[in-house]
Amino acid sequence: MQSIAYSKTIGEAFLRRYQQNGARMAYMVKKDGAWRPVTYAENYQTVRRLTCGLMNLGVKKGERVSILANTSLAWTQFDMAILGSGGITVPIYPTNTPEDCAYILNHAEIGTMFVDDYKNLLKIASISSQCPALKTVIVSFDVSPKDVKGGFQVIHWNKLHDDGLNSEGKFGHRFEENLKGCKPDDVFTICYTSGTTGLPKGVVLTHDAIVSTMEDTHKVIVQPGFATEEELLLAFLPMSHILGKWESLLPHFLGWSQAFAESLDTLLANLGEVKPTLWVSVPRVFEKAYSRINTMALEGPPVKKAMFQWAVKTGKDFLAALDKGSVPPMLKLEYALASKVVFSKIKARFGGRLKFCVSGSAPLSPDIQRFFTAAGIIIYEGYGLTETCAPVSVNLPNANRVGSVGKLMPEVLCRIAEDGEILLKSRKCVREYYKNPDATAESLRDGWFYTGDIARMDEDGYFFIVDRKKDMILVSGFNVYPNEIEAVVAMHPGVLEVAAVGVPDQKSGEAVKIFVVKKDAELTADVLIAHCRQQLTGYKVPSQVEFRNDLPKTNVGKILRRELRDEERKKVAA
Repeated sequence: MQSIAYSKTIGEAFLRRYQQNGARMAYMVKKDGAWRPVTYAENYQTVRRLTCGLMNLGVKKGERVSILANTSLAWTQFDMAILGSGGITVPIYPTNTPEDCAYILNHAEIGTMFVDDYKNLLKIASISSQCPALKTVIVSFDVSPKDVKGGFQVIHWNKLHDDGLNSEGKFGHRFEENLKGCKPDDVFTICYTSGTTGLPKGVVLTHDAIVSTMEDTHKVIVQPGFATEEELLLAFLPMSHILGKWESLLPHFLGWSQAFAESLDTLLANLGEVKPTLWVSVPRVFEKAYSRINTMALEGPPVKKAMFQWAVKTGKDFLAALDKGSVPPMLKLEYALASKVVFSKIKARFGGRLKFCVSGSAPLSPDIQRFFTAAGIIIYEGYGLTETCAPVSVNLPNANRVGSVGKLMPEVLCRIAEDGEILLKSRKCVREYYKNPDATAESLRDGWFYTGDIARMDEDGYFFIVDRKKDMILVSGFNVYPNEIEAVVAMHPGVLEVAAVGVPDQKSGEAVKIFVVKKDAELTADVLIAHCRQQLTGYKVPSQVEFRNDLPKTNVGKILRRELRDEERKKVAA
């Protein structure tokens, strides 16, 4: 029998997983202080009843239904219920502004949505007069309808479930018909981009696009034996983000179980409790963990500090020797001791069972990656976009080059344009931008998707992302890439975060300006510029430095250079 990983649609995978593995654990949720398993059969029944409830409300095939919720079992169940009713999921980030929410609700003509907390319900109520199509908001918390002044009805999740249970006789057959009737070219979701380069665009993704990522994931991870069907994930990434969305579908296609972190604040504790075998994360989380580990070690007793520094150096030396193909016997012994005395404690904080982690959405510092690798927490960096349903390239246990985003997934074709832009041809690629023919025509040309990312490929086929094309700075005719500047500035021990942008300059057209969040309160602009002069060619050295308490970021922690650049241009215009 063909693996469920090669199902033709998400509906087929969801149904087959329930039919073949109904008694197996699909999910883990923490309730009343204890982790509780949820089987595929239990999940199926909940989704079936929610679907019938949505049909009872009048949700029809092709209708856009929105989810404004934190990562949870409820998110993925409602997602599948939208699919079961024939609808199309439109995710909205819980952290989106009221203006962004209103834009998406109107652009996608949302009539029904799910909201999981009171704060976001009030946010939707505040813009409801601007969203005439919105009629029903489903909530998973107790609230009195009279406390919410909006032009929509509020229905509790439990009522939707119970109404669905009572109407299964009427709608139950349509649930399975819709799942079986999904076509590869049907639209599964419209994911609005996070807006790093302007107004959010609705990325239209089909079943076949998602399925292609699942097939390739199976080919490069499961078939070679790097993972089995018995893996356990710990989900915390926003499911409104494509990486979180991709992760949420892995249980249906690959059979992996998935636990849900209670919150970002409890993430480290949840890692220790759940003990996942695989983990999908983002650089910002690894950076915070790295900073916390260093702070705890370096602020401890002198002996502890010295032991930690020795272990880190030993780990670096061991990995460097490993890369060269020969590790001296004494270094092997020293590394074994460092692993037992220091690194084992770090590994235990992450649950102690991780086979490997996957990192995406932004560049991961090679130094941080090597630190965790030395500690036995292996991180493989990958690359993808909302428009590609997440991964199109990834490092793997048998093909890993630190600093790169790996090699192409099996189904993906790639060209590097003359200006360095990545062009992709794949089933994974966006069909179109919703109601945006100009953006579609700009990004999809002659069967190729123009990513807007600049990259280089080495002689072995590993990709290295250079920067976003729109972020490139033109100084006296020379191309300057912010990532290169930021990497140099970030090497200074007094820097916590940095962003580089181009600002108007009468002499050179543009000049480099850096925005810095200090780690060392005594750090000065002159010191940073001197640091850059030692590392960079003259025209790349920042001419301006501005210190800030924080930097604007997307929902997954990617710095929004566009906002900083726009601020500078407004200053000039004024």
